[in-house]
Amino acid sequence: MVKTLEAGVARTDITPPTGTVLMGYAPRQSTAVHDALTATALVLKFGDEKTTIISITTTIIDDEEVERIREGVNLATGIDSAKITVCSCQIHSGPATQTCYGWDDRNDAYCQGILEPAIIQAVQKADQTLRPVKVGVGSGSSLTGINRRQVTEQGSIVLGQNPWGPYDPEMTVVRLVTEDLNPLANLVHFGAHPTSIGATGDITRDWPGIMIDRLEQVTGGITLFLNGAVGDIGPRLSNGKTTGDLQQMIEVGNRAAFDAVTICRRISEFRSMDLETQIGVIRLPYRPLPSFDMAKEKLVQSEARKDQPGLGKAEYSYWQRVIQEYTSGNIKSEKVRIQTITRLGPIVFVPFSGEPFAEIVLRMRQYSPYAHTLCLSTTNGSDGYLPTRDSLHRGGYEVDVAKAFSAYILAENIDDILISENLQLIRAL
Repeated sequence: MVKTLEAGVARTDITPPTGTVLMGYAPRQSTAVHDALTATALVLKFGDEKTTIISITTTIIDDEEVERIREGVNLATGIDSAKITVCSCQIHSGPATQTCYGWDDRNDAYCQGILEPAIIQAVQKADQTLRPVKVGVGSGSSLTGINRRQVTEQGSIVLGQNPWGPYDPEMTVVRLVTEDLNPLANLVHFGAHPTSIGATGDITRDWPGIMIDRLEQVTGGITLFLNGAVGDIGPRLSNGKTTGDLQQMIEVGNRAAFDAVTICRRISEFRSMDLETQIGVIRLPYRPLPSFDMAKEKLVQSEARKDQPGLGKAEYSYWQRVIQEYTSGNIKSEKVRIQTITRLGPIVFVPFSGEPFAEIVLRMRQYSPYAHTLCLSTTNGSDGYLPTRDSLHRGGYEVDVAKAFSAYILAENIDDILISENLQLIRAL
């Protein structure tokens, strides 16, 4: 029997009530809903192979929350937990869906009361509406983002715009249509921080929301946004910064929308594709912990800043946790992750449990045997920023904030390891 690719798509609302504390900068109470937050699920089936990609317009989803989402979706639909890909768009204007020392604790009331039930409902709806589909794919260049590791005259790194820094300009659009070519779903893959509106009290999907809405108006298909090389890439704002205001958000969103619609209109060929997943283990080594004596000394030194939101609290909490690791006697040398790579015809979706720098994504694409290698940032968990080795000596926010996630910091050559481990799985497809 000839196997046929089937797909279903559905969307649910995950907007929190006004007054909910927002994450992404210093915690602040929301004052208004500019646009609703959403969970969008695409279920794909090819013979006995079934998987789902979920795009959530939230901040980063941490490991524990991903496990709860996967368990709930698995119980409701039977989809293998390892084949449930949970992508957060990493907006900075939504509730805390991860614990980040110095910034916020995960909002479990929101996660368990609103987020998880809505995600499960979206996947169930998508799974119940499976139908045969054809797929078209196109890509083009976009200037929606720019490297944000600005180098000052004195040589330090600040958050801003660095026009000569590494940047991945490629935007990819995947269209799924029914057998009679009616629109069903779109996926847009592009990498840039959704920080264009800045630290307002608005609940919003930021610039991706504008792009999503416009593409849906033009094509009629429900659209999922998948963030790419986000680690050192910010929105290309006309104010020369990495954050702006409502007008800046509208400008960037319209630019992204124009590019996505342009690419979409170039897609003229739709065909049936096969579906395959590759599940394996990737090992992420840690740097050795600082010595116990150093941790005690640094804890005392950082005490004066322990109540300062952001890096002040993060630094103090980090040294507390290092001491706790020594006290427990269970020192770790690595983190082991189950990695699932999904192939749809010539397209491979590669999850990254953190925020990869642009150079990592560019290198992955260079050596991948597939025409469209889409690296999914902030997907299936959180390991913080994933920097390149040569960025570490300059420091800067992305390097310093590593202390906000764990007592353990990933190895200095984590870029090489991520590329090697993932390419091995890709080549096994």
